[in-house]
Amino acid sequence: AIVFLAPAKKPVTPATWMILLGAGVFTLALVGWMFTTTAYVISGPELRLKSGPVRMTIAIDKITRISRGSWVGSAIALSLSRIEIHYGRFRSILISPEDPRAFIQAILARAPNVVIEDLDEYR
Repeated sequence: AIVFLAPAKKPVTPATWMILLGAGVFTLALVGWMFTTTAYVISGPELRLKSGPVRMTIAIDKITRISRGSWVGSAIALSLSRIEIHYGRFRSILISPEDPRAFIQAILARAPNVVIEDLDEYR
C-alpha cells in the first residue's frame, strides 16, 4: 500500500499574528479617517475634495458636466447615491454630497454653463 501524508502545517508564529493585527488596525484606522474627514468645499473658484489622505482641487470653470454616478467602484463618496463631476478633458470624479440639490445649485451659481444630465430631481 502507498500512503501519502499531507505536509505538516507550520504553526502561526506570534510575529505573524502581530503583522496581521497591525494590518487590520491600519485598515480600520484608514477607513475611519476617510469616514470622518470626507468633505466637498466650494471655495471661490475651486471645488476642494478631501477624504482621509486624498486631497483634490478642481477649478470650477473646468467643470463641464454633472451627471448621475452609476459606477460603484472607488470614489470620494460615502454613499452609493453619487453624482459624477466631469471636468477638463476626459476626467471625472464621483462624489456624494449630503445635499446634492444645494451642491449643484452652488456649482451652477459659479459656472452657469455646466450641463446637468439625468438629474432633474436636483434642479
